[in-house]
Amino acid sequence: MPPSAEGFSKPPVPNRAQRRAEKRRQGKQPGDEGRHRAQVKDPTEVVTHEPMACPHCGTDLSSAGVAGVDVRQVLEVEIRRHVTEHRMEVRRCSCGCEAVAEAPQEATAPACYGPGVRALACYLAIFQHIPYDRMAQFFSDVLGLSVSTGALVKMVHEGGGRLGFFSDVVRDLLKEAPADHFDETGARVTVRLHWVHVASTALVTLFECHERRGTVAMEEMGVIEKMTGVAIHDGWKPYRAYDVVHALCNAHSAERAVMRNSA
Repeated sequence: MPPSAEGFSKPPVPNRAQRRAEKRRQGKQPGDEGRHRAQVKDPTEVVTHEPMACPHCGTDLSSAGVAGVDVRQVLEVEIRRHVTEHRMEVRRCSCGCEAVAEAPQEATAPACYGPGVRALACYLAIFQHIPYDRMAQFFSDVLGLSVSTGALVKMVHEGGGRLGFFSDVVRDLLKEAPADHFDETGARVTVRLHWVHVASTALVTLFECHERRGTVAMEEMGVIEKMTGVAIHDGWKPYRAYDVVHALCNAHSAERAVMRNSA
């Protein structure tokens, strides 16, 4: 159920007066498992700080023994541009022939973006749903990289085009899973209505965007007609076209039970 459909029946968040009436304190409640910001086992850098003099008598402590260490860690991130310059030497043989060293695979042009920049662009666009113009601003403001929106679009398209082997592995895992969950939802692609189909388990998820909603798209996705487990869905008729064991998801099972009882 979307938040907009909950109406006024959703209970409000308890305020301070309600917490006092229920004798509840802010923060962790008695009996609840505690949470804390844990230290890491492998710090990037270790800086040792030595006390210079005794705070009581003023004695120099430079040669005194260490009685203990109070460890505190500051978790930080390094956000900076990293540029690697590759210089391919040209050497001349005694025979007069010149040989040029082979450039690394990622150095495809005099100035190009590395795999880390490309991976970040795909992550921000696909997982975080950040518009391309804001992504370009982020690269410029935070990383000091001038990346055009066209270059970012190309990076995402190239990343998607290289998912063939990964998608095949996900399909195989879904086919062999004891139960798969299926659904589809509308989405605009270049103004036109398309359908995003999903097949998932607790561990893997496969998305496919298609112009069609029904069996044509499902078969091109290549999961439900080849699976051996239970197909869990919302009961939409096209799913029933496949000879597999079907089950309704919990939300739709409860909805239908209520409808039957009310009838």
